[in-house]
Amino acid sequence: MNAQLIGAGALAAISLEWLGLGWLSGIRFPGPGRAAASASWALRLLVGAWLVAIAQLLLALLGVGFGSLPLVLGLAAIGAILLRTVRGPSPSPSPALHRAARQVPVDRRETVGWLLLGGVLIAALVRSFVVPEAGWDAFSHWGLRAQAFANARTLVNAHSEHEYYPPVVPLLEAWLYLHLGYVSIDLAKTIWAVVGGAFGVCLGWHARLALRPAWLAPYVALGIVLASTELLEGFWTGQADLALTACLCLATLAVWQWQQHAARGWLVQAGLFAAAATLIKFEGLPRIGVLAAAVLLDGLLSRRCRYWPAVLTLVVATVAADGVWIGFELGHGIVPNAEHVGGLQPLAIGVVALALFKVFGGVRTGGGVLTAILAWGVSSRILLEPPLRLLSLVVVGQALATLAAFLLSATPPDLEVATSATRLVGQFLPLALFVGALGLVGLTQVGRDL
Repeated sequence: MNAQLIGAGALAAISLEWLGLGWLSGIRFPGPGRAAASASWALRLLVGAWLVAIAQLLLALLGVGFGSLPLVLGLAAIGAILLRTVRGPSPSPSPALHRAARQVPVDRRETVGWLLLGGVLIAALVRSFVVPEAGWDAFSHWGLRAQAFANARTLVNAHSEHEYYPPVVPLLEAWLYLHLGYVSIDLAKTIWAVVGGAFGVCLGWHARLALRPAWLAPYVALGIVLASTELLEGFWTGQADLALTACLCLATLAVWQWQQHAARGWLVQAGLFAAAATLIKFEGLPRIGVLAAAVLLDGLLSRRCRYWPAVLTLVVATVAADGVWIGFELGHGIVPNAEHVGGLQPLAIGVVALALFKVFGGVRTGGGVLTAILAWGVSSRILLEPPLRLLSLVVVGQALATLAAFLLSATPPDLEVATSATRLVGQFLPLALFVGALGLVGLTQVGRDL
């Protein structure tokens, strides 16, 4: 019990640090009233977390290390000020949406929805303290790397599984260890319940910016969290997929919002979350690459030039972030390899399809996927038109990229599906459910007015 209380105190301390850095960045959600301000704190928490991780990485690359907490926070604060400088005016809704937001204040139905969502997120946080770490990858890879980083006060070669994977997840866990004063893999995983909870709130506010009636927004977010079982289980494990899911979805939604509002602040969010996704997992870079390709394709279909700033933002952010990590790898003898990548096996498509059916044949593993398929089927005509077309292209692109990964697997494709399909599909399933929800509600007219 004492260890859990100490862990809760350390988690509260780093959460306050992240919130402060996010506030300093000036990044917030548009919208009137205290509701938008409250949702903005969730966004700021995520911004602060990524700023701390990037500061740790830069200090390690410079050979200084991150043993000095004030030094890390000071460098992260400089990053926050730079974000405030480049973001320009805060993103604001278009006049039509702003008037609608004023006319639809948070009513009792919406309040109940936010309370329900908050209750689920708090329950997930409590469970992360109660349930011991049981994930093999979380323990042997992310957990042991975090332990090595914390003991050395810098990045080191921990000789763990997949050592070449980007370091943001173990860096943030090591940050908690530095506040704790000791290493506890069971307590390290509680960070991800905080990150997941903030992501759930952000999803809800993105939905509120688009949904009419607005009171449906927290219920949409609640449904996404509960339907995405792989996402929800990430709240109480030390896997990196939850963090990648959050960054991929929020980078995508930020680009989508920028398309409609043309506020520079949305591009800043897109660039930051894209860079973070690249530094979270090995598949983060291709995931953001798919997003950039979808933006480019949507721009070509729309015959407009406004897509170039978004494409350049995503490309520059991911290349810069990946370059920092590659620089560290080259300087410390960490050799990337293609252990999961083999030759293309197009004839294995039938085996992969059967394996996918087996994996997602159950209610628990396939319920969210089936819900997304049904929602897309009912609203397919809406999803092929602006403004939802970009989100649809991203989801379809991520699905095709995942299928290609199975066909390029160095291990037998059916075995790769059995061991990683729920995890890989879970990385973009919340976005697919979000798009399906917007399609079902039928928001094409509001989208055209934005």
